[in-house]
Parts: sequence; C-alpha cells; structure tokens
Amino acid sequence: MIEDEYKMNYSYLKNFLLKLTRDENLSEDIVQEVFTKLINNPEKLLEIKYTKSWLVSVAKNTLIDHFRKKSPTPLKDDDIVNDLLVDNMDPETRILNNEIIKMSLNKLTIDERNLFLAREYYGYSYEDISVLLDLPATTIKSRLFRIRKKIVQHYEGRGKDE
Repeated sequence: MIEDEYKMNYSYLKNFLLKLTRDENLSEDIVQEVFTKLINNPEKLLEIKYTKSWLVSVAKNTLIDHFRKKSPTPLKDDDIVNDLLVDNMDPETRILNNEIIKMSLNKLTIDERNLFLAREYYGYSYEDISVLLDLPATTIKSRLFRIRKKIVQHYEGRGKDE
C-alpha cells in the first residue's frame, strides 16, 4: 500500500520540491523523509482522505523544517551587528554606525528583524524566504521595502529623538 503511494507520488513530490529548492539532491532527500515518516506511521495512510495533498503538505513542512534547522538564528549574539560594518572605516565612524545599526534593528519587531537579516545579512533569496515563511515572494519584497524604509527613517531622525 505504501509502495503504491510511493510509485504514484514520487515524481510529483520530487518535481514539486525541485521547483521550490532547485536542488535535486535536497528534493530527493525530502521525498525520502516524507515516505519514511509514512513507513514509521503506516496507520496514518488509513486516516488520510486525500493522499496527494497530504503528501505535498508534509513535504512542504519537512522542507521548512530543513531550512529552519540549517539556518542560523539571527541575532543569537550581539556581535552579529558588529560584523555588518565595513572594515575600512575609521574607529569613530565604526562605533557610531554600530550604534545606529543596533538602535535601528531594536526599533523593529522580532519578525521584521529576522526577515531583514535573513535577506540582507545572511543573503537568502526572496524565494528561499518565501518557502521558509510560506508567503509569496511579492509579500516578502514589500515587507522588506517597508522595513528598509523604517530603518532609513530611524537613521534620518536619530538626532531628534535619541
């Protein structure tokens, strides 16, 4: 029974994941993990009404879990902010910019900060972030635009309210 589902859905799941990841090995690994979960819990197959949609959902969630485990936690320590600075600045400018960056990031919500750092510091693509957060890439782009605008506004107004 599980073998039949595997034969019927393997190619579909792999292609679905390949569109999201553009990584054939990762796609295959995720498909294998999905079916391993099913093998470890075979009675689940009897509870499922729409097998293909359930498998797609499990595959998507497994992929998200994979990215979460793989990606470092933004702002795990305060030194990450220091690493954002350009090394060719004089010490005074570096200290000033460091404080401005810290203050600007602290004005953001945790979600905004994580989104901003995922894109700007860790270099994730809009598509990667889209998969991780299960949101359209256009939503990610518009949120990042608003976050950058907040940071610029805070930077421009730093002398007035600090």
